[in-house]
Amino acid sequence: MAGSSFTEALRHSGKGVGGSYNYRSGTGMMPSMEFAHFHDDFFGPVTTNVTAGWDAAVIDTGATVVTSTTAGDATGVLYFDSDGATEGAAIYGEKSIQLVSGKKFWMEMRFKTEIADDSDVQFGLSDLTAVTNPEDLWTTTAANVLAFGVLDGSAVTKVLADVGNAGTAVVSGDISLVSATWHNLAIFYDGSRVRCYVDGQLSVTTATTIPVGVALAPFIGYRNGSAATTEGQVDYVRWVMER
Repeated sequence: MAGSSFTEALRHSGKGVGGSYNYRSGTGMMPSMEFAHFHDDFFGPVTTNVTAGWDAAVIDTGATVVTSTTAGDATGVLYFDSDGATEGAAIYGEKSIQLVSGKKFWMEMRFKTEIADDSDVQFGLSDLTAVTNPEDLWTTTAANVLAFGVLDGSAVTKVLADVGNAGTAVVSGDISLVSATWHNLAIFYDGSRVRCYVDGQLSVTTATTIPVGVALAPFIGYRNGSAATTEGQVDYVRWVMER
């Protein structure tokens, strides 16, 4: 029997009414000459709060990062938990990603937070200027950062961006997260500006303070608000970068 072959890289296409998840359109589904690709479903082991394939964790007192395969409506789930108010954890990978003018990059994760307006939920890219506290990866402590999620006190999604510690721009979107509900969050850099999505729908756009040409590390972070017993769960994270 003759075999099958592909003459070019497999590519995502937009789906849904109105082009939901359109940031995936025309980009790679697997590593190729055209696209670098990473996907983590969190089935791997966790050693001292660091899940397989990630470099390190930043852990506040009483916080933990563990995986579970019995999370009800998702398997291979990463749990962020802490027993103190304004305490949390973050994991990060190598500083191996650079946003390049004219080149596409997107990163997405499926996430659920127990109380959407009483926690920090952030993911994206950071230069790891300091790694003393989890929030160092997405606050002004990072000289260069591009992150998306929610901040304690509001369920409205926000994009955070800074270049050279010139001052973090916090741009609010028009979509809020719902407590105890799975959401798909995404950051898309189209080569000139950033668009951020919730469940495939555009929430916020910005074209300022984007850290282009800087070595950045992917990260996921979670921190409690005033409620000391909340938790966050990540089902998967992935990113695609045009070569």
